[in-house]
Amino acid sequence: MRKTLIVMILILFAIVLCADEIDDRVRELQRLKTELESTESKVRETAAKKKSTQSEIQRTSSLKRITEQNQKKYQSEQQIVRDSLSQVQRQIQIASEKLDHLHNAQNDELNILLRVDYSYKNQDISHRDHRYLKELIRHNKRSIDVLGGHKVSLELAQRITSNQAARISHNLKNEKQKNTIYNKQIRNLTNQSQKLTAQETALQASIAKLRKDAADLENLINRLMAESGKEPSSYEFTKAKILWPVRGQIIRNFGQETRSYNTSVVSNGIDIAVREGTKVVAVDKGEVVFSDRYGGQGKMIIIDHQNGFFSLYGFNSDLVVKRGDTVSRGQMIARSGMTGSATQASLHFELRKDGAAINPLPYFER
Repeated sequence: MRKTLIVMILILFAIVLCADEIDDRVRELQRLKTELESTESKVRETAAKKKSTQSEIQRTSSLKRITEQNQKKYQSEQQIVRDSLSQVQRQIQIASEKLDHLHNAQNDELNILLRVDYSYKNQDISHRDHRYLKELIRHNKRSIDVLGGHKVSLELAQRITSNQAARISHNLKNEKQKNTIYNKQIRNLTNQSQKLTAQETALQASIAKLRKDAADLENLINRLMAESGKEPSSYEFTKAKILWPVRGQIIRNFGQETRSYNTSVVSNGIDIAVREGTKVVAVDKGEVVFSDRYGGQGKMIIIDHQNGFFSLYGFNSDLVVKRGDTVSRGQMIARSGMTGSATQASLHFELRKDGAAINPLPYFER
């Protein structure tokens, strides 16, 4: 009899230890799921950043091409203006040389005319050389006036062409500066894109590992529960259907798959959009086994319904019950919020059967 009692005590002790191990494994599984969701969120953020960076690279490259086209245009215009300016300068030089020659010739003719006038000043005689020299001087003067006017117009054209050359040179300098800036921006954006690609690869590997770890742990939990010797769960709630924890629009469905870079992550529950601070109720009676902040789930509550089912409530702003509390069906346990990895005010709800996530929708009241 005594031996039998001892054996029974040992069996009960083993069952308790096994139950504790199962609870620990369930909590570890939940941690892995939360980390998986957080990593998935990081992948989405990284993908969005990379897409934005690549769009910016394309935009900057387009601006750079326009700048390079402008540079070619201004370089072509600059060469044309330089040739024109060089031609005008040569014409001005030729006109100046001709004017110098005409002025020298005019001075020589005036000297000769003065000598002729001096020779015949006391004689009432008009020498034919005198008439010829006067006519030659008048002709030279007309040539000097015409050539002088031509030189003035050439100098005006030179000023206009020089201003045009300065403007083109200024525009070309600006385009070169823009091109330098765009090249630097493209280098920086390319480096950023490469870093984001490496980050994506690392996150993808992390997601694959987390999914494998979660699957292995879930298998372990199922095995431990099968080996625990616990009495079979009833799988029955106090009523045929459980309550809705909140009423609102479902924004993420159970089993909804999110694909990121050849890696898919499946939702273990549903997300219900509700106003922040909405009353969250227990879907059925049970014992609170977790009530605290937990990774991507934010402020979270887990209830053991002691029938093989657990229910999980995440993203809350305020937790009303604590671990160890016994709650009744419909009792307020929290207020909804936007904690953890939530991107909008909502409640994350999961229903687990023997530790495995199941679709809660068929279990809800209509």
